[in-house]
Amino acid sequence: MYAYGSPRAAVLAGPNIHWGQGQSVDAQGLISKWAAGISVAPHTEDVAGSVVDTLLQIAANPHLRPFIPADAWSWLNERPSLSPTCRGLSSGCHRDIVRMVRALDDTEILTSYLITIWSEWKILGYDNFVEMQISVREDFKGIGAGYHRAELIQQLDSIVDELYRRSRNPDVTPEDELWREKVGRSSRVMEGRYREFKRVLQEVEQKGNEILNRTSICFTFLSLLTLVDLHRIPLDLHVCPASPVSMTSHLGRLSLFEIDRFVCSRSIPFLLPCALPIDLEQSRFLPS
Repeated sequence: MYAYGSPRAAVLAGPNIHWGQGQSVDAQGLISKWAAGISVAPHTEDVAGSVVDTLLQIAANPHLRPFIPADAWSWLNERPSLSPTCRGLSSGCHRDIVRMVRALDDTEILTSYLITIWSEWKILGYDNFVEMQISVREDFKGIGAGYHRAELIQQLDSIVDELYRRSRNPDVTPEDELWREKVGRSSRVMEGRYREFKRVLQEVEQKGNEILNRTSICFTFLSLLTLVDLHRIPLDLHVCPASPVSMTSHLGRLSLFEIDRFVCSRSIPFLLPCALPIDLEQSRFLPS
Protein backbone atom coordinates (compact mmCIF):
# COMPACT_ATOMS: atom_id res chain seq x y z
CA MET A 1 0.00 0.00 0.00
CA TYR A 2 2.91 2.37 0.57
CA ALA A 3 3.52 2.30 -3.18
CA TYR A 4 0.89 5.02 -3.24
CA GLY A 5 3.22 7.38 -1.37
CA SER A 6 2.11 9.12 1.83
CA PRO A 7 0.08 7.38 4.56
CA ARG A 8 -2.88 9.54 3.59
CA ALA A 9 -2.69 8.34 -0.01
CA ALA A 10 -2.38 4.75 1.18
CA VAL A 11 -5.42 5.10 3.42
CA LEU A 12 -7.49 6.69 0.67
CA ALA A 13 -6.64 3.72 -1.56
CA GLY A 14 -7.98 1.26 1.06
CA PRO A 15 -11.60 1.07 -0.16
CA ASN A 16 -10.42 0.11 -3.65
CA ILE A 17 -8.53 -2.98 -2.49
CA HIS A 18 -10.39 -6.26 -2.86
CA TRP A 19 -11.12 -7.42 0.69
CA GLY A 20 -13.55 -10.12 -0.43
CA GLN A 21 -14.24 -13.56 1.02
CA GLY A 22 -11.09 -15.05 -0.43
CA GLN A 23 -8.05 -14.88 1.89
CA SER A 24 -5.13 -13.23 0.16
CA VAL A 25 -1.69 -14.60 0.95
CA ASP A 26 -0.55 -11.12 1.92
CA ALA A 27 -3.84 -10.02 3.46
CA GLN A 28 -2.40 -9.82 6.97
CA GLY A 29 0.53 -7.76 5.67
CA LEU A 30 -1.84 -5.41 3.84
CA ILE A 31 -3.91 -4.91 6.98
CA SER A 32 -0.75 -4.21 8.98
CA LYS A 33 0.31 -1.55 6.47
CA TRP A 34 -3.20 -0.10 6.41
CA ALA A 35 -3.25 0.03 10.24
CA ALA A 36 0.14 1.77 10.24
CA GLY A 37 -1.19 4.29 7.74
CA ILE A 38 -4.33 5.16 9.69
CA SER A 39 -2.29 5.60 12.88
CA VAL A 40 -0.59 8.68 11.39
CA ALA A 41 -3.19 9.84 8.87
CA PRO A 42 -4.99 13.16 9.51
CA HIS A 43 -8.54 12.96 10.84
CA THR A 44 -10.21 14.68 7.91
CA GLU A 45 -13.62 13.87 6.45
CA ASP A 46 -12.25 12.11 3.36
CA VAL A 47 -9.69 10.10 5.34
CA ALA A 48 -12.28 9.10 7.95
CA GLY A 49 -14.67 8.01 5.21
CA SER A 50 -12.00 5.87 3.57
CA VAL A 51 -10.92 4.34 6.88
CA VAL A 52 -14.46 3.40 7.93
CA ASP A 53 -15.33 2.10 4.46
CA THR A 54 -12.20 -0.09 4.44
CA LEU A 55 -12.71 -1.16 8.05
CA LEU A 56 -16.22 -2.42 7.35
CA GLN A 57 -15.09 -4.25 4.20
CA ILE A 58 -12.33 -6.02 6.12
CA ALA A 59 -14.72 -6.87 8.97
CA ALA A 60 -17.10 -8.46 6.47
CA ASN A 61 -14.44 -11.09 5.68
CA PRO A 62 -14.35 -13.65 8.54
CA HIS A 63 -10.80 -14.65 7.57
CA LEU A 64 -9.50 -11.09 7.87
CA ARG A 65 -11.62 -9.95 10.81
CA PRO A 66 -9.20 -11.22 13.51
CA PHE A 67 -6.39 -9.06 12.08
CA ILE A 68 -8.23 -5.77 12.64
CA PRO A 69 -6.46 -3.80 15.40
CA ALA A 70 -8.83 -2.87 18.23
CA ASP A 71 -8.03 0.85 18.02
CA ALA A 72 -9.10 0.96 14.37
CA TRP A 73 -12.74 0.84 15.51
CA SER A 74 -12.37 4.23 17.19
CA TRP A 75 -12.44 5.80 13.72
CA LEU A 76 -16.17 5.14 13.74
CA ASN A 77 -16.45 7.99 16.23
CA GLU A 78 -15.54 10.35 13.38
CA ARG A 79 -18.96 9.46 11.93
CA PRO A 80 -18.17 10.12 8.29
CA SER A 81 -20.93 10.23 5.72
CA LEU A 82 -20.56 7.13 3.54
CA SER A 83 -21.65 7.00 -0.09
CA PRO A 84 -24.86 4.99 -0.60
CA THR A 85 -23.03 2.73 -3.05
CA CYS A 86 -19.80 2.16 -1.10
CA ARG A 87 -18.97 -1.46 -0.38
CA GLY A 88 -18.39 -0.86 3.32
CA LEU A 89 -21.95 0.35 3.86
CA SER A 90 -23.28 -2.54 1.83
CA SER A 91 -21.37 -5.29 3.66
CA GLY A 92 -20.70 -3.76 7.08
CA CYS A 93 -23.99 -4.51 8.81
CA HIS A 94 -23.69 -8.29 9.03
CA ARG A 95 -24.72 -9.69 12.41
CA ASP A 96 -21.20 -11.04 13.04
CA ILE A 97 -19.86 -7.49 12.72
CA VAL A 98 -22.57 -6.22 15.07
CA ARG A 99 -21.47 -8.83 17.60
CA MET A 100 -17.83 -7.90 17.15
CA VAL A 101 -18.54 -4.22 17.80
CA ARG A 102 -20.69 -5.11 20.81
CA ALA A 103 -17.82 -7.19 22.20
CA LEU A 104 -15.67 -4.03 22.34
CA ASP A 105 -17.86 -2.98 25.27
CA ASP A 106 -17.68 0.67 24.21
CA THR A 107 -21.08 2.36 24.01
CA GLU A 108 -19.71 5.37 22.13
CA ILE A 109 -18.21 3.22 19.37
CA LEU A 110 -21.34 1.07 19.19
CA THR A 111 -23.49 4.19 18.87
CA SER A 112 -21.26 5.55 16.12
CA TYR A 113 -21.33 2.20 14.33
CA LEU A 114 -25.13 2.07 14.29
CA ILE A 115 -25.42 5.70 13.21
CA THR A 116 -23.00 4.97 10.35
CA ILE A 117 -24.70 1.75 9.27
CA TRP A 118 -28.29 2.95 9.62
CA SER A 119 -29.06 4.71 6.39
CA GLU A 120 -32.03 5.40 4.18
CA TRP A 121 -29.97 3.71 1.46
CA LYS A 122 -29.22 0.57 3.47
CA ILE A 123 -31.45 -2.48 3.29
CA LEU A 124 -31.07 -4.51 6.48
CA GLY A 125 -31.43 -8.26 6.18
CA TYR A 126 -33.69 -9.92 8.73
CA ASP A 127 -30.88 -11.61 10.71
CA ASN A 128 -28.92 -8.38 10.84
CA PHE A 129 -32.03 -6.49 11.89
CA VAL A 130 -32.69 -8.94 14.73
CA GLU A 131 -29.10 -8.70 16.00
CA MET A 132 -29.25 -4.90 16.01
CA GLN A 133 -32.61 -5.01 17.76
CA ILE A 134 -31.08 -7.16 20.51
CA SER A 135 -28.17 -4.73 20.79
CA VAL A 136 -30.47 -1.71 21.07
CA ARG A 137 -32.46 -3.38 23.82
CA GLU A 138 -29.54 -4.74 25.85
CA ASP A 139 -26.64 -2.33 25.25
CA PHE A 140 -28.49 0.96 25.66
CA LYS A 141 -30.50 0.33 28.78
CA GLY A 142 -30.08 2.18 32.04
CA ILE A 143 -29.75 5.81 33.08
CA GLY A 144 -26.21 6.26 31.81
CA ALA A 145 -27.07 5.49 28.17
CA GLY A 146 -29.69 8.23 27.84
CA TYR A 147 -27.48 10.49 25.69
CA HIS A 148 -26.68 7.65 23.28
CA ARG A 149 -30.35 6.70 23.00
CA ALA A 150 -31.18 10.28 22.10
CA GLU A 151 -28.53 10.27 19.36
CA LEU A 152 -29.85 7.04 17.88
CA ILE A 153 -33.46 8.23 17.96
CA GLN A 154 -32.44 11.44 16.21
CA GLN A 155 -30.73 9.42 13.45
CA LEU A 156 -33.77 7.16 13.08
CA ASP A 157 -36.11 10.13 12.81
CA SER A 158 -33.94 11.54 10.03
CA ILE A 159 -33.98 8.22 8.16
CA VAL A 160 -37.73 7.71 8.48
CA ASP A 161 -38.37 11.28 7.32
CA GLU A 162 -36.17 10.72 4.28
CA LEU A 163 -37.88 7.43 3.46
CA TYR A 164 -41.25 9.15 3.68
CA ARG A 165 -40.02 11.96 1.43
CA ARG A 166 -38.70 9.45 -1.04
CA SER A 167 -42.03 7.64 -1.13
CA ARG A 168 -43.54 10.93 -2.31
CA ASN A 169 -40.69 11.60 -4.74
CA PRO A 170 -39.24 8.34 -6.14
CA ASP A 171 -36.60 10.20 -8.15
CA VAL A 172 -34.66 10.94 -4.95
CA THR A 173 -32.37 7.91 -5.39
CA PRO A 174 -28.80 7.35 -6.58
CA GLU A 175 -28.22 7.32 -10.33
CA ASP A 176 -27.33 3.63 -10.13
CA GLU A 177 -30.37 1.86 -11.64
CA LEU A 178 -29.86 -1.24 -9.48
CA TRP A 179 -30.10 0.92 -6.35
CA ARG A 180 -33.11 2.75 -7.75
CA GLU A 181 -35.02 -0.49 -8.22
CA LYS A 182 -33.78 -2.23 -5.08
CA VAL A 183 -34.29 0.62 -2.63
CA GLY A 184 -37.57 1.74 -4.11
CA ARG A 185 -38.98 -1.77 -3.77
CA SER A 186 -37.91 -2.11 -0.13
CA SER A 187 -38.67 1.35 1.24
CA ARG A 188 -41.71 0.22 3.20
CA VAL A 189 -39.83 -2.69 4.78
CA MET A 190 -36.91 -0.41 5.64
CA GLU A 191 -39.18 2.19 7.20
CA GLY A 192 -40.91 -0.47 9.30
CA ARG A 193 -37.61 -1.80 10.64
CA TYR A 194 -36.23 1.61 11.48
CA ARG A 195 -39.47 2.49 13.22
CA GLU A 196 -39.12 -0.70 15.23
CA PHE A 197 -35.63 0.35 16.36
CA LYS A 198 -37.10 3.64 17.52
CA ARG A 199 -39.94 1.87 19.36
CA VAL A 200 -37.47 -0.33 21.25
CA LEU A 201 -35.28 2.66 22.12
CA GLN A 202 -38.28 4.58 23.43
CA GLU A 203 -39.32 1.57 25.50
CA VAL A 204 -35.82 1.35 26.98
CA GLU A 205 -35.86 5.13 27.54
CA GLN A 206 -39.13 4.86 29.46
CA LYS A 207 -37.69 2.16 31.71
CA GLY A 208 -34.62 4.34 32.30
CA ASN A 209 -36.84 7.26 33.29
CA GLU A 210 -38.80 5.03 35.67
CA ILE A 211 -35.56 4.00 37.38
CA LEU A 212 -34.50 7.65 37.58
CA ASN A 213 -37.85 8.69 39.04
CA ARG A 214 -37.78 5.91 41.64
CA THR A 215 -34.26 6.91 42.62
CA SER A 216 -35.29 10.57 42.89
CA ILE A 217 -38.36 9.72 45.00
CA CYS A 218 -36.30 7.50 47.28
CA PHE A 219 -33.67 10.21 47.73
CA THR A 220 -36.33 12.83 48.46
CA PHE A 221 -38.04 10.52 50.97
CA LEU A 222 -34.77 9.84 52.80
CA SER A 223 -33.97 13.56 52.85
CA LEU A 224 -37.37 14.40 54.32
CA LEU A 225 -37.10 11.54 56.78
CA THR A 226 -33.79 12.91 58.03
CA LEU A 227 -35.26 16.39 58.44
CA VAL A 228 -38.26 14.99 60.32
CA ASP A 229 -36.05 12.87 62.59
CA LEU A 230 -34.04 15.97 63.53
CA HIS A 231 -37.19 17.47 65.06
CA ARG A 232 -38.43 14.37 66.87
CA ILE A 233 -36.49 15.07 70.09
CA PRO A 234 -38.95 16.32 72.75
CA LEU A 235 -38.03 19.47 74.59
CA ASP A 236 -39.69 18.39 77.87
CA LEU A 237 -37.56 15.28 78.36
CA HIS A 238 -37.14 14.23 82.03
CA VAL A 239 -35.30 11.36 83.64
CA CYS A 240 -34.96 10.55 87.33
CA PRO A 241 -31.49 10.67 88.91
CA ALA A 242 -30.00 7.75 90.79
CA SER A 243 -28.50 10.24 93.20
CA PRO A 244 -28.32 14.07 93.37
CA VAL A 245 -25.45 15.42 91.29
CA SER A 246 -24.39 19.00 90.69
CA MET A 247 -23.34 19.65 87.09
CA THR A 248 -23.18 22.57 84.67
CA SER A 249 -25.13 21.83 81.53
CA HIS A 250 -23.71 22.45 78.05
CA LEU A 251 -26.63 20.91 76.25
CA GLY A 252 -27.42 24.25 74.69
CA ARG A 253 -24.35 23.78 72.52
CA LEU A 254 -25.22 20.23 71.60
CA SER A 255 -26.77 20.14 68.15
CA LEU A 256 -29.98 18.31 67.55
CA PHE A 257 -28.18 16.22 64.96
CA GLU A 258 -25.67 14.99 67.54
CA ILE A 259 -28.45 14.17 69.99
CA ASP A 260 -30.39 12.31 67.32
CA ARG A 261 -27.46 9.93 66.89
CA PHE A 262 -28.16 8.58 70.38
CA VAL A 263 -31.83 9.21 71.08
CA CYS A 264 -34.11 6.40 69.91
CA SER A 265 -36.98 7.01 72.37
CA ARG A 266 -37.97 9.34 75.15
CA SER A 267 -35.74 7.41 77.54
CA ILE A 268 -31.95 7.82 77.20
CA PRO A 269 -30.36 6.05 80.19
CA PHE A 270 -27.33 5.18 78.05
CA LEU A 271 -26.59 8.77 77.04
CA LEU A 272 -25.41 10.01 80.45
CA PRO A 273 -23.30 8.31 83.11
CA CYS A 274 -26.13 8.89 85.56
CA ALA A 275 -29.76 9.79 85.02
CA LEU A 276 -30.38 13.50 85.52
CA PRO A 277 -33.53 15.64 85.35
CA ILE A 278 -33.08 17.82 82.31
CA ASP A 279 -35.08 20.70 80.97
CA LEU A 280 -33.86 20.99 77.35
CA GLU A 281 -35.99 24.04 76.70
CA GLN A 282 -34.24 25.97 79.47
CA SER A 283 -30.91 24.19 78.94
CA ARG A 284 -30.46 23.51 82.70
CA PHE A 285 -30.89 20.66 85.16
CA LEU A 286 -33.99 20.50 87.31
CA PRO A 287 -33.84 19.92 91.04
CA SER A 288 -34.60 16.39 92.13
